[in-house]
Amino acid sequence: MKHTTSTQSDFDLLVLLQKKDVSAMETLYAKYWEKLYLSAYKVLKNKIACEDIVQEIFIDLWQKPPQNPIHNLSAYLYQATKYKVFMVLRKNKISNEHLEIIKRLQQEQSSYDSRAAMELKDEIIQTLDQLPNKCREVFYMSRFQHIPNQEIADQMGISKRTVETHISHAIKYLRGVKELFILLLSSMF
Repeated sequence: MKHTTSTQSDFDLLVLLQKKDVSAMETLYAKYWEKLYLSAYKVLKNKIACEDIVQEIFIDLWQKPPQNPIHNLSAYLYQATKYKVFMVLRKNKISNEHLEIIKRLQQEQSSYDSRAAMELKDEIIQTLDQLPNKCREVFYMSRFQHIPNQEIADQMGISKRTVETHISHAIKYLRGVKELFILLLSSMF
């Protein structure tokens, strides 16, 4: 069994977790338990219910791996927390106070997500600036302007296959720079 540390990425820890690595689970638990607990507590204001929710999330993560791969563990865990909080509220009747808290938290999360997405987009653009000019131009047209490959080929006077090669090269470069970029490119832009 490999010894994990808190410096390992969530992606690496998830890979180890799929192999039932206990130290990976302990690292993830230590990293996220308090944040998830506080997230649930902001809404429920019930210590025991919140502790139960967080425990259930980690038990589920250990026992029943999700059907789809997790690309952003933090978002996955917060979504699971939100779902379980809603289940508790639904079971115990939602009060107007709970609805106001939920609405405010959703607005805060949306604002945070927008800022994070813009920061990530800026970082991607800076990274792409290191690509050769034609490769960068093809990638921008494809991923940022959503121009079909054949149209890019026609505009630039190159073959569709060359367009695909440039896009593939840019994606491989991004993957080498940061694995997270590749996961977000298709869903963000």
